Amino acid sequence: MNTSESYVIQWYGPFASIEEVKKWEEEDSSKFNLYIFHAKQKYDKNKYYCGMTIKQSVGKRLKNKDHHIHDFEGPHTVSLQIWIGSIVKNKIKNYDVRICENIITSMMANIGVGEKYLENQTNKKPPLNNVYLINEWWKKDKTEINRRLKNSVPDIIPEAMAYYSETGALYGISKLKHLGYLE
Repeated sequence: MNTSESYVIQWYGPFASIEEVKKWEEEDSSKFNLYIFHAKQKYDKNKYYCGMTIKQSVGKRLKNKDHHIHDFEGPHTVSLQIWIGSIVKNKIKNYDVRICENIITSMMANIGVGEKYLENQTNKKPPLNNVYLINEWWKKDKTEINRRLKNSVPDIIPEAMAYYSETGALYGISKLKHLGYLE
């Protein structure tokens, strides 16, 4: 039997530029290790990229001269949306960040948007262990996102995912159902 990993990621966005991400990270004390961006280009379909950073902030990582995000800057890009994610865990290890990126990237490549629209060149194979992932979606003002625009990152990435490595089956639900309030 394979081991199991469980994660909760709090996603914030959308940000329209790298500068906006950098400024927001400076004002927030959370550590952001994951990011997804969605670009709509003239005469082209939607493009997506999921990445991680361990030693740098997301804003600094996106500023690196060889980063894919620069392929989507300029007059050919109609819109750019950047989402940054923080893994909710006391001690985050490199392994945790890699597993979270891996399950999201493999889901996007194989089920979500397809390899044609995912700019990641690597990390598209599913993880070796079972993975359970909860994604929370928050606006920049830290209020919950209730409406998801078609083809937006919160629309593509399910709120809950369960991956079983022995069978390769991925289960998920796009949006959790509100059941009521507990008092």
